[in-house]
Amino acid sequence: MCCPACRGALACFVRRERATAISTFVAARADRAPVERAAFAPSPSFRSSAPLASRLQSLGGKAAPDRNRTVVIEEGLLICGECGRWFPILGTLPELLPDHLRDSARETPIFEKLAATLPSDVRGMLRQPSPSGEDPGARYKRAEIGVASKVEDPEEFFGPGYSAPFNPGNTEFSFYLISLFGNVIRLLGVDGKTSQTGVVVDSGCGYAWTAEWLAKSGIEAIGVDITRTYLEIGAARIGESRPHLVVGDVENMPIADGCAHAVLAYESFHHLPDRAAAMAGYARALRDAGVVVLAEPTGAHENADVSKHTMQRFGILEKGMELEDIEDYIAGLPFAEPEKQLALHISTAELAQGLNLPSAWRHSLFNGHIFRIRKDASRVAPAKRRQGVAESSTAVASAAPIDLAQQWKAELEKTIAELHTTRVDLGHSQLQLKHARETIDDMKRSAFWRARDVWVWLASLFGSDRGGIPPSVSAPSPRDQASGPKP
Repeated sequence: MCCPACRGALACFVRRERATAISTFVAARADRAPVERAAFAPSPSFRSSAPLASRLQSLGGKAAPDRNRTVVIEEGLLICGECGRWFPILGTLPELLPDHLRDSARETPIFEKLAATLPSDVRGMLRQPSPSGEDPGARYKRAEIGVASKVEDPEEFFGPGYSAPFNPGNTEFSFYLISLFGNVIRLLGVDGKTSQTGVVVDSGCGYAWTAEWLAKSGIEAIGVDITRTYLEIGAARIGESRPHLVVGDVENMPIADGCAHAVLAYESFHHLPDRAAAMAGYARALRDAGVVVLAEPTGAHENADVSKHTMQRFGILEKGMELEDIEDYIAGLPFAEPEKQLALHISTAELAQGLNLPSAWRHSLFNGHIFRIRKDASRVAPAKRRQGVAESSTAVASAAPIDLAQQWKAELEKTIAELHTTRVDLGHSQLQLKHARETIDDMKRSAFWRARDVWVWLASLFGSDRGGIPPSVSAPSPRDQASGPKP
């Protein structure tokens, strides 16, 4: 971990520790546990020789690797030797929030308690949190931090966290979560060579079941979430032998530079206000050739009834994304071109006919998107111009036919988008598809469609193909069918 403000190294002041079960899953060892009853864990190498850094370095107790994973810090402080900020460890969970998201009324008495036995000179060099530097999305983050205060029935709202990913009474949703996770983990790039040393940051881990399953698979998982309540529930469910869980803001990622093999955002990235800032943090935390994997809803997500209710009732941001949005988020960062992954349920006969993007979507196993972005230190992701922003200079001067074609295209694209609108209740998906197809059939029988066909015919007399079906939604040509499916 590192300081979320200056990214400096952290020394750990141990106020109270307790014995814990040795992990049966992760074999990696590190010289990070102090000798018994030592006040300070071994301090890392600080970037500077500032007085505080030097003093913390001198206080570090001798490393005791034999105590790794046999003890856990119940209470303590993490202290940045570079900027002097301090962060509490409470109930085994370190809290590494940026200053403007911290609650001074809550933390002042906590600090007085935890720092009571600190050396006086160290205490005098510590910096109190400053609320300056408010970010535009702070209101959404505070809503997530304080979500427990807005919940009328905690048992109903938080109940699934105690059995996650299994949702009592909702078998389909449980199967969906498990199958989506099964497809996503294949993209993390952790193989036999790195399974015992690979670090995966689970960004916005929520109840931490994804971090739990990663840890049980032999991966050093670090779950980061801004809502302490979710992590407490996850820790209670998992028990003592659990992955690292950290209270933090992923837009101010408290993970040290270059330590992660992969970053996973599983149904969480769509809650972030500043996605470019989060991506910058991912790029910094990743090793070169590491990957970011996102499993997120489509751009229509915020229009779903359940999303509107969540935003209105709890103040939490709900905003999906498309591939073009991902390109915007990574612009200027050391990433290769993002990939959109599709998991398809399709017969060999249908596959032989060839695939275009709309037909692939119709066979997708999941309502949302799966993206993978690989870090590449040798390149910088360019800013992408959104498709359709600028019209060609060779456009035909006749305004009415162009408007008609644009209206038809917009209507068809809207209908396609409706086919893939995210729904929490997956049981209605077939009904939604049937309704959408009936909408398309009705449109083809309408006077509007017949007028469009007449216009296309008239335009063809003058050698124009304007108004024809856009290539992105047309049926595969004989050449496409012969060449097989597109990658």
